[in-house]
Amino acid sequence: MSFLPQLILWYGREAAPDVPKMAGYRLRPYQRGDEEGWLALLQANGELGRWDQQRLEDVLAGTRVQLFVEGAGQIVACAGCNDRPRELRPCWEIGWVAVHPAFQGRGLGKCIVAAAVAQAKALGKRPIYLLTDDFRIPALRCYLKLGFLPNNSHPSYPRRWADIFARLGADYQGLKPEFGALERSP
Repeated sequence: MSFLPQLILWYGREAAPDVPKMAGYRLRPYQRGDEEGWLALLQANGELGRWDQQRLEDVLAGTRVQLFVEGAGQIVACAGCNDRPRELRPCWEIGWVAVHPAFQGRGLGKCIVAAAVAQAKALGKRPIYLLTDDFRIPALRCYLKLGFLPNNSHPSYPRRWADIFARLGADYQGLKPEFGALERSP
């Protein structure tokens, strides 16, 4: 069985996307004491592997800016901006994007990712990327609409992206790149 790497998407716009205002929700940075609520969100989301206190502390240690959306008295969405090299150059990685299942479909993913990209842009001019998995179709819809572009740096990517775009639906076909012309990164 061969290992397939996560998909890479590069942010392809000069400006950060607008961060939508979400009635009844508050966007804010990490503050000491958020660990329990953050861990509960990641465990409830279930798409980013197994989470415990140690893994949370390890991720936080490598995170430059951690953002949350709060609603209904709890942390309901999260994303981080990390200082991570890629392709031998400094980059900003948008990582550990999650929305609580009870709050999905409300635009919170768009809000938290747009805010993380805006934070990355404010930190300094560098390429911005994120990693994700093939099965995260709602997240992929969000990333593509915000201006992230599929990467073609692994031999498996053209086939995988073709399969994903077939599952995304007609509204996303205009965002489908020519796989033969995909660049490695912006």
